[in-house]
Amino acid sequence: MLTHSEATIFMAHRFNAPALGISGHNPQNLRHILAQLRRRRYELISIAELFRRLRNGEELKRAVAFTIDDGYSDAGLVAAPIFAEFDCPLTVFAVTDFLDGQMWFWMDKIAYIFTQTKRRELSARLGNEQFQFSLESGAGRAGWRALVDRCYRAPKADRLACIKELSRTAEVELPSQPPESFRALTWDEARALENRGVTFGPHTVTHPILSALPAEESEREIAGSWRHLRSQLSNPVPVFCYPGGRSHDFSEREVAVMTRTGLWGAVTGEPGNLRSGLSRDATDQWYRLPRYLYQDTLTGVLQCVSGIERIKTQLRGASAS
Repeated sequence: MLTHSEATIFMAHRFNAPALGISGHNPQNLRHILAQLRRRRYELISIAELFRRLRNGEELKRAVAFTIDDGYSDAGLVAAPIFAEFDCPLTVFAVTDFLDGQMWFWMDKIAYIFTQTKRRELSARLGNEQFQFSLESGAGRAGWRALVDRCYRAPKADRLACIKELSRTAEVELPSQPPESFRALTWDEARALENRGVTFGPHTVTHPILSALPAEESEREIAGSWRHLRSQLSNPVPVFCYPGGRSHDFSEREVAVMTRTGLWGAVTGEPGNLRSGLSRDATDQWYRLPRYLYQDTLTGVLQCVSGIERIKTQLRGASAS
């Protein structure tokens, strides 16, 4: 079970806003979960405070920190006001070109094509693989998620070619700017959120998998996002968030860049709780902090913060070996 020297970080992405066509976590569930965490006397802290305690070698106690990745508009429209209701700090990890209006995410383009096409079937080619998707009986969502999973593992050139061909065969033209349901926060909105206590951290310039890039590009993605964030906001937190977040999505190369850049550390997408005393053992681990995917149920969240989920993961690993 969780001890008084451990903490938990959660990561979320999208929050429901039906009027804008946004599907994600249920706002009412979030309210209930935050209320229960307060009632059960978990300490809701910011990423900055978590790192301050790490750097000072202080106990983390029953601390819980919440983060939202990417910088979609619903982070400000839906999530931030709810976190504020419960005086819960929130950090948004922002993709700077996204907030600049220079891009929208390739996975959102796939989702847009699947939802906008009038075709009943779609075909897609990814490298040497050919896929067929039936869109009958509401199967479109499962189809685009399956294709997104495949594209994550594909080279960038193959992924871009796949989306281009998919757009053509689906007879769906992709707009140059993301539709409202996929848009980012504007920098003005981000500054307004910052004035209300939300903090922002760097999440690269364009959201690539860093380990797949040449060294110079990887450094530009890390240092460039941090530099641009500081130029736009008053007090961004010097904690990085890896796109993808899996252990093979980054390496010692990226850790070295962050050390040179002056970033305190980084969060991953690998599940787990965080132990006090980490700073005394190995500061290198500051750049590999685990996060649980935020679950839309109180039971799921409590299993993470209590340490039950960690034990279940360990048992699953033991039985598989």
